Amino acid sequence: MNRFKRGLCILMAALISFSLVTEIMPGNVDASSLTEEAALEQVDLDEAKKTKKKAKTIPYEVPEGAELTYRAYMHGKGWDKEYTKQGMVCGKPGKGLSIEALEIGIKSDIEGKVCCNTYLDGLGWTGQAGNFEAAGNAKAKKPMQKLKIYLTGRLLVRYRIFYRVCLDTNGWLGWCCDGFVTGNEDYDRCIEAVQIVLVERSAGDTKLKNINGVVSKTTSYYKSATKIKNYMTKKAQKYKSNTNYLIMIDSEYCFLGVYKGRKNHWKLVKFYICSPGNYERFWRGVFTTSTKTHGFYSFGSQVYWGTRIHGPIWIHSITYKGHNGKKVLDARLGKRISHGCIRIATKNAKWLHDNVPSYTKCVMYKKKFL
Repeated sequence: MNRFKRGLCILMAALISFSLVTEIMPGNVDASSLTEEAALEQVDLDEAKKTKKKAKTIPYEVPEGAELTYRAYMHGKGWDKEYTKQGMVCGKPGKGLSIEALEIGIKSDIEGKVCCNTYLDGLGWTGQAGNFEAAGNAKAKKPMQKLKIYLTGRLLVRYRIFYRVCLDTNGWLGWCCDGFVTGNEDYDRCIEAVQIVLVERSAGDTKLKNINGVVSKTTSYYKSATKIKNYMTKKAQKYKSNTNYLIMIDSEYCFLGVYKGRKNHWKLVKFYICSPGNYERFWRGVFTTSTKTHGFYSFGSQVYWGTRIHGPIWIHSITYKGHNGKKVLDARLGKRISHGCIRIATKNAKWLHDNVPSYTKCVMYKKKFL
């Protein structure tokens, strides 16, 4: 009897289990396939996560109906032998080789063209260059400092064009688009590399990030650089110098201005982005320049073209590796990062060293007004 009851319980449990499985499972689905499907779903999720992580390091999707390519003319190197494709880096960032001309083209059956206008050091804007025409002036051997790229015709109706540049001592700027001017703005910087991406307008409000793993160090330069310059110029007028030069250093917004003339009649001749000291005691003061040097080794790095402001505080170049080193160690400008000295681009430090005499008044100040 006990055996009969035990067998009946087992049979009833089996029937209940079968009933539940039949109710839960769709028709003609083998129970073993549930495990396989779950595994495949997990694989899909894992791949999606990987894809999401890699989204910032892969080229932006090439739109249908238009093929974008570009190439650069590099200082001392000439034209690139091959064209760069959508989203890839064109140029040699961090190698000290400026771009002197740029050629951009779009192959498409859609009416219109891509245009580029470049600003060269000492020459200004060079004028519009159309599809696969050279923008700039390769023969002039002048570095490119600013550029703007835009579309025309039906291409403009269907697409947007995004671009960003890498400056010689500041790295990559943020993305801009459709004719916006990027690059040097009020101060002396050269373009070493560019990235360009064509995007369909149907993509909506597109906000590009870091395509191909290139990270922008800053989204843009100060749009109010003119305000900073005007404030500095107004402040400079009340100071008297022992020479016909005056140096003004803005420790808040990280700019250095060189003026020529006299009290109440100072005229700005140079305006550089700089990196002051990161300690508050070095942000303000009125000093007189003295000693000059071609270079020295300090805090584990080599610097060049120094102009002493006060005590251990100098205006000098960016830093280089090793004694008398030529390889850049830290090229950042626009931030308070030094131990106390004022860093500017190497060629600007040389100009200051060669042109501004000793015993020139140097005013350092810090005031936030933007």
